[in-house]
Amino acid sequence: MVETRTAPILIKEREDQIFIARMNRPERMNALGGGLPEALNEAWFEFLNDANLRVMIITGVGDRAFCAGADLRANDARARELGAQSAQALLDASRSNEIRASITSNNLMLRKPVIAAINGWCLAGGCEMAMGCDLRIIEAHAQIGLPEVKRGMGAKSTTHKLYFLTYLGAGLEIDWTGDPMTAERALELGMVNEIVPTGQSLNRAKEIARRMCQMPATYLVYHKERLFQSIGVPVSYALAMEQRFPPHQSPEYRQGLEASLKAPLPG
Repeated sequence: MVETRTAPILIKEREDQIFIARMNRPERMNALGGGLPEALNEAWFEFLNDANLRVMIITGVGDRAFCAGADLRANDARARELGAQSAQALLDASRSNEIRASITSNNLMLRKPVIAAINGWCLAGGCEMAMGCDLRIIEAHAQIGLPEVKRGMGAKSTTHKLYFLTYLGAGLEIDWTGDPMTAERALELGMVNEIVPTGQSLNRAKEIARRMCQMPATYLVYHKERLFQSIGVPVSYALAMEQRFPPHQSPEYRQGLEASLKAPLPG
């Protein structure tokens, strides 16, 4: 089934050093189909390779959904057209023949910060995408969850991160029941960082991004790399990694030190 449209599937905007990517399939709750996954992959590389871009924000067009996950209607239509086994074989082949950039699975290698502005339903692959981001701002009406279990499937990409964001019992509950959570429950469990009124997630994400852009770029990169590298390793190893390329060797550190020495003492 071919989807025809005139509007871009992914709206990309730049505001100074901030890169904003808006998933633009509101008629499908911004589901991952119709070329959207490929557009997100390209945006991933665009952000990674542009030294002038320091923070990325991902959100969805409309107030109904951030992203509802895979486009199941398109997948089902493809399966009926080709036969379920042939469609699955084609999907497996496409995955095995290329290494694809992905906010969901490759974000640990993306050294720069990524913020999810969750403007509505955030389910399945959409939830995994949000968990692949570093910060998550959710609107009060939005709900988030991993319903794959209800279709005999599993959230394969980020279940491990789910347990870091929450805790073991909560992660198992989310995985096993497949029930979506309210914004309040998601904040309580640590799935999101902040709740904002409906329609304000992108504005709040921009505020945070602008604040981050005021910080030395070397610090943003350094702390993200060290944080993810230290997960699951002994404390002695983590402390040793802190000595690799320490940020106090950077020009930004020396400039900040000189400014601090020149600043008047309080009182």
